[in-house]
Amino acid sequence: MSNEVINQTPSIERAKELEQQAKEGLNQMTLGQNKVINACHKMRDTKAYTALGFDTYYAWGESSLNLKKSRLNELAVAGEVQQELLIGVEKQAKPVETVAVLEKDDSVENEVANIHDNSDHEAIITDRSTVTVSDLSDISTPQLVALAKAPKGERLAILDGVVDEAKQEDKPITTLIIKEAVKASAESTQSIELTENEKTQAIKKQHKSAMGKVSILTGVLNGLDTAKVDSEETENWKLYLDEVKLSISTLEKQLGYE
Repeated sequence: MSNEVINQTPSIERAKELEQQAKEGLNQMTLGQNKVINACHKMRDTKAYTALGFDTYYAWGESSLNLKKSRLNELAVAGEVQQELLIGVEKQAKPVETVAVLEKDDSVENEVANIHDNSDHEAIITDRSTVTVSDLSDISTPQLVALAKAPKGERLAILDGVVDEAKQEDKPITTLIIKEAVKASAESTQSIELTENEKTQAIKKQHKSAMGKVSILTGVLNGLDTAKVDSEETENWKLYLDEVKLSISTLEKQLGYE
């Protein structure tokens, strides 16, 4: 067959057929991902592997799925995060119009498995979040794992910001973008000014640690055989520790200790 025939533009019907095949393939891949991560998450957290005769989750994964510990952890964590996000979206969601009557199961797991089946009839928006069930279906396993680095309860808010920015700028969501958003959120949390009470508690904690160290050093010095060491040096250390004790005593008065 000549190159002219091979490279000839197909009919519009054929082009539409190929396009549909591509869409169906992507949907099947995502549906498969959702099933895998949720099954691994449930297998781990419900300890279902014990019913199959395995002592550990990892023994089950390696024997049944031929997957190593690191990959199993990724799948289980991804399933855990996706379930958390889905529950969060559903809690915030409200119906705005009846586009179609969707048969829904009470099971979160079945809802995740049917994400793509229902995405063409999306009739849900959220009050405080722009993330939809359809958006969650597009989040890959590596992206879910990256989002797992954020504290529980904050993941949906972080993803909401990422999705909102991506929609505004018409750009794809990548694992790197999610990692950067998680890092930025952590840095923002750390930069929050401590309350006066929190500062005081931190000082008390440091004080307790310092007292313990001073006590240990004093005991060691008192136990030294001065005949075998430079007596002048030990005296200097004792003077130093006395100064430390005085500083700590002053601090204790400021903190309200008797």
